[in-house]
Amino acid sequence: MSKKPELKDLPGVGPKLEEKLRAAGIKTVLNMSRAQADKLADKVEGLSESGAAKLIEAAQGLLPDTAPAKKPAKKAEAKPEKKKAAPKEKPKKKAAPKKKKKKPKVKVPLRVQNTDQRILRIARRKKKHMPQFRHEQAHRWIRVSDSWRKLRGIDNASREKMKGRIAMVSSGYRTPKAVRNLHPSLFVEVRVHTPSEIEDLNPDVHAVRIAATVGARKRLEILAAADAKLLRVLNPGRSDEIDEEDLFTDLDLEED
Repeated sequence: MSKKPELKDLPGVGPKLEEKLRAAGIKTVLNMSRAQADKLADKVEGLSESGAAKLIEAAQGLLPDTAPAKKPAKKAEAKPEKKKAAPKEKPKKKAAPKKKKKKPKVKVPLRVQNTDQRILRIARRKKKHMPQFRHEQAHRWIRVSDSWRKLRGIDNASREKMKGRIAMVSSGYRTPKAVRNLHPSLFVEVRVHTPSEIEDLNPDVHAVRIAATVGARKRLEILAAADAKLLRVLNPGRSDEIDEEDLFTDLDLEED
């Protein structure tokens, strides 16, 4: 044939069947030659499987160069013979998953619970960047100590906070009030003058600092009262002095 074959050239294909074939995706004779009869019959309404097979053979006759599509083997033929199923083994019981050991909960001390950690971080950051406050003329004269002294004079450049001068003590350098009197161990320091001042203190929160004006006898009384309440003493001082009897016995041993 000189011209390209069309669907209407197939025997038994009229305008209505041609529309149905085009709707099913068969738009050329080549598509028809590669189609499968059973699938084509399912897609096209009113077309039987035998009629679809005739159309496919006619299309393959119009296109001799195309190899005929192999018909799929029927399901009954494709199925191999059923082998006798081997007896099913009983499924093994899955081992129970090991329970993870729970880590023991760490008790947070009460002094840490009472402290706002965010404010504590701010205070540490401020202390880290705090300048060293020295006497204004300490770098110049040997006789002037490094201890800070209040700046005086209306023309004093450091008092006026001019550039290049030493930092002047001011309230802006202070740490937050909530953590101002805390010891580095987060205990609240309490200055004590008498043993009676220890009665209302909590050993989980407070730590005792004995005042400098307290004498030796009262210091021992405060230490005994602090030990009874399990309070920490930040400046316990020297250990108890050696008794005279122990001293004399040591001397006698040396003479022997």
